[in-house]
Amino acid sequence: MAQTMVKAMKLRLTYEIGMGEGGKPIYKSKTYGGVVETATADQLFQVGQALASLSNDPLSMVEKNDLYEVIG
Repeated sequence: MAQTMVKAMKLRLTYEIGMGEGGKPIYKSKTYGGVVETATADQLFQVGQALASLSNDPLSMVEKNDLYEVIG
């Protein structure tokens, strides 16, 4: 039976950096590695907020991206 194994976990912060043509927002993202498997959604959100406080641009989204390897 196939199994999955965590290969990498990352935290991605997306910032709204301005407005483009037609008034559509322009986004820029920054990805941080080294996220531990046991981190809760609340903890990741708090880290995202803390990191975003160092930026001049408003935070639009906090994402957790998991990469799994499927082993057969």
